[in-house]
Amino acid sequence: MFKIIGNHSQAHDDGIWTIAWSKDGSNTILSGSVDDTVKVWRWDHTQLELRHRFEGHNLGVLSVDIDGKGETAVSSSIDSVINVWDLNGGKLLKSIDTASVNTWTTSLSPDGRYIASGSNTNEVHLFSVESGKSEGTVDTGGKFTSAVKWSPDNQHLACAGMDGTVSLFNTEGKLQYKFGSDDKSRLHDHSKPVRGLSFSPDGSLLYTACDDGYIKMFDVRSGKIAGSLSGHSSWVLCVDASIDGEHIVTGSSDKTVKVWNIKERQCEHTFDDHTDQVWAVSFDHTGKCIASGSDDQAIIIYECPWV
Repeated sequence: MFKIIGNHSQAHDDGIWTIAWSKDGSNTILSGSVDDTVKVWRWDHTQLELRHRFEGHNLGVLSVDIDGKGETAVSSSIDSVINVWDLNGGKLLKSIDTASVNTWTTSLSPDGRYIASGSNTNEVHLFSVESGKSEGTVDTGGKFTSAVKWSPDNQHLACAGMDGTVSLFNTEGKLQYKFGSDDKSRLHDHSKPVRGLSFSPDGSLLYTACDDGYIKMFDVRSGKIAGSLSGHSSWVLCVDASIDGEHIVTGSSDKTVKVWNIKERQCEHTFDDHTDQVWAVSFDHTGKCIASGSDDQAIIIYECPWV
């Protein structure tokens, strides 16, 4: 039975635009808000306990991520700053000033070594976590970069744009595939902004969430589309894949959270408990629980029945 097992109705003082649930088993949840704060929560299976409150951003926190060990986190804002946080010590490790480039989205490599940052240009900037220095850029050939995501095996970096394009790079920064409306040789690609990306646990599939209302599945090895899902009545803003490789979860501006069965290509359940658009969803390390964040300032925890 799908059910709500936790609801913090006032987790932030403004809309929640980003959430990350650690995959190391510590049940750490990170949330970022338009109220300029990053909050670190511990889920004790009954309620959310606030562990740390991080400040330092301006103009809202748009993206957060956690490394594979659950020790280091990153956050970004359109204030052009990326902050690196020590989750155990509850302190700021370093701030990376990206100058005039707005850090709209960020992703921390699973090994905790690199940060990828999407900006209001076609360039995705790479930074060293240890030094905070630039490690170069990759050119998506598109426009505004709205989402970036490292694959779980550290072998690929996916980048999505407001023009509907999705680019896939290898670890050497070489473009492997590009999906998008500007590529007339490919069918079934997105035609509107892609705001969410997630890889399957084995890195073989890339899931995309788009304003056109579709969730696409791309085969990372072949570069071909592997499937398409639809069911939201408005923009799909976020997507995350479960560790079992059989399910994904999406959030939408239609205020719902949907859980999908990948094999059956259908929605298994719809949660409609938020009162505003859902910007962020994240599975826990078991694939049993989901956290969602919304403009209604709430974090809701759901339980899934298949585990």
